[in-house]
Amino acid sequence: MATAVTRFKPFTRPDDPKITSLDAQAVACKGHWVITSPNVDFVPEPHIFEEEDLQPRADSRFGLVDCFQWPQLHDKDFEYSVCIPRKDSLPSLDIAWYMPTLEDFIIPTGAKFAVGTLRDTTVKQFEQLYQFLCSRHHPLQNRPIGKEVLRHRIAAARHEITWLRHHPLVFRDLVAFVVQLQRTLLDIHALLDYVEILYPLLASPPSKPVRANPTWMGCFTRNTEVCEALYFAGVPVWLVRDEEFISPTMNIVRPVRLTFPDNIVRVMYSERGVSKPFPSIFRGPGGLLRHYHTRRRYEGTLAERPEPVAPPSAAQSSSLQQPSRGGKQATQKQNRAARVKASAGPSRMLPLQKSTGGEAKWEEPVLPDIPKPHTLFDSAWRKAEKSMQRVQTGRVDPGYRFPKPTLFVNVSTPERKKTYLFNWLSARPLWISQVSVRSPSKFPSPQMWRDFLNTIDTDQPSSTRSASTKSAVRDILGENIIHVAQGYAGAPEEIEWRGMQVRVSSLSDPPLWLIRSILWELYELNFRYELYALDEVIVPHLWTTDEARVARQGLLYSIFPGGYGLLMWSEPLPQEPRELGLCASSMEITLPYWNSFFELLSVWPEAPPGLQHPAELDGSSGNSAFFEQAMSASLFYIQTAFDFLGRQPSLPRLFQFV
Repeated sequence: MATAVTRFKPFTRPDDPKITSLDAQAVACKGHWVITSPNVDFVPEPHIFEEEDLQPRADSRFGLVDCFQWPQLHDKDFEYSVCIPRKDSLPSLDIAWYMPTLEDFIIPTGAKFAVGTLRDTTVKQFEQLYQFLCSRHHPLQNRPIGKEVLRHRIAAARHEITWLRHHPLVFRDLVAFVVQLQRTLLDIHALLDYVEILYPLLASPPSKPVRANPTWMGCFTRNTEVCEALYFAGVPVWLVRDEEFISPTMNIVRPVRLTFPDNIVRVMYSERGVSKPFPSIFRGPGGLLRHYHTRRRYEGTLAERPEPVAPPSAAQSSSLQQPSRGGKQATQKQNRAARVKASAGPSRMLPLQKSTGGEAKWEEPVLPDIPKPHTLFDSAWRKAEKSMQRVQTGRVDPGYRFPKPTLFVNVSTPERKKTYLFNWLSARPLWISQVSVRSPSKFPSPQMWRDFLNTIDTDQPSSTRSASTKSAVRDILGENIIHVAQGYAGAPEEIEWRGMQVRVSSLSDPPLWLIRSILWELYELNFRYELYALDEVIVPHLWTTDEARVARQGLLYSIFPGGYGLLMWSEPLPQEPRELGLCASSMEITLPYWNSFFELLSVWPEAPPGLQHPAELDGSSGNSAFFEQAMSASLFYIQTAFDFLGRQPSLPRLFQFV
């Protein structure tokens, strides 16, 4: 096949040696297409003509059709993509091309499967780049373009960083989420260059071409006007034309062969030699849809069973005494103190609690193990109308996203309690990962959770009614979760929970602070995820696009301390009142969390009018205006939640400091 080297020769017009946008600093051929660039001396291999799969490769990037790795076809809606920085062109962006390794994958002590988080030092590098980009954005906020898309990308990056720090993932998903964050950060960098540098040049073209920016990705285009505009603005650009449209007097500096990439991964993802490819998310030629789908958020998958963690050898047993992730000295002290506390404590085994029917079926037992509910939500529940005729069945799954906390106190023997607690703490990282990355469509009932906590045989179930129920649990939770919760036979001496090492032998009679804290976490998680599920169903139009979803999630997350998400996993237990959110006793501390709660509920149908505006402390002894607004919101939420769930919604609980 003929190439530009054989089809074209260097040529200069005798009367006009100047290189215009239709001339060639470099020219190459691809089939019948002639590709010229007026401002760079090479022509990259084009992957814009044919339909190709947009499928993550082994590094979770999209190979040669990835606009963050290789020049793509220009599209007006994603014009800023031409400013995406090239790999290794800017040392300050090294972390944007980092590839996670298993050494960066931190798995909790005592975990049965490889579910963990990214090393904290690496997350901090991402945070540093994020802060740098935010500092660049600040003086550009009043520019006439890019405001909304930058706001969305910056919010997405903040969310993705906190996700990597706090959310447990299997390694395959970790790789994908790291690359998603890298794409977001590179997108922000490109947008900032576009707003600050490129757009002014496009809006007011200079009298002569600007030297091409060697750090920018550039693009292909078939439009001669676009080529000229980008050429004058200093964007590396390649004009694609059919040979019949090439002028015989085109100035040619250099005929070249196509440049092929030598540092882009093309093989599919595999683990231990077994291919586990990511799914293709789009198929089509270059252009708008390819740009759009390249930026789609990764949903994750736990379809493949995570790798089991090998039990530690005797030589490694001392490592069980240390936290499995890097942490500050204060966290290490807490771990040591928690280890002592988790090994002792008074016995508090209580008789099995039974429902008496009628209104009593809604009541939870009042026991020392169970944290007290928030007064406003508890009062709202007592006042709520509990007629089943109100319930809108089928819109929100009424199952429990996490085990119902009372299951852990309604047990008959210490050994049963130990089994329940150990099975839950063993399955907790994997289940949290599954719920946070790709939530199941159905959730277990309390009885299903009881069956799970009591250990479900991994052998094929029989045809009995009990076996049928357990089979339903297996269908909902999945084989991976069932396999984790197989009792404490062969269990490690300790298991990690929230950065602390808990002795397995202590779980039959756990210290009061420990069981109360575990139940507090379960109440809190159930409350958060029920609120999330209700909001998606009640105002679905606010969750339809990526931009809307990020905005709504940001508001939802701001209701809770940290503002990084709904999950609690490896972070220490609350240490200060400001970490209690809605349940903080200080009005000044709790006010912003309640105002976010008001704002979220204010768009629900039939929301009280008073929720349309944030509350303020009026200075009176009881701050009566704020109290009335909070009571109104609690009543509205609890009644709405009952109307969709058909049961008592999970109530926020008061945390007692350890």
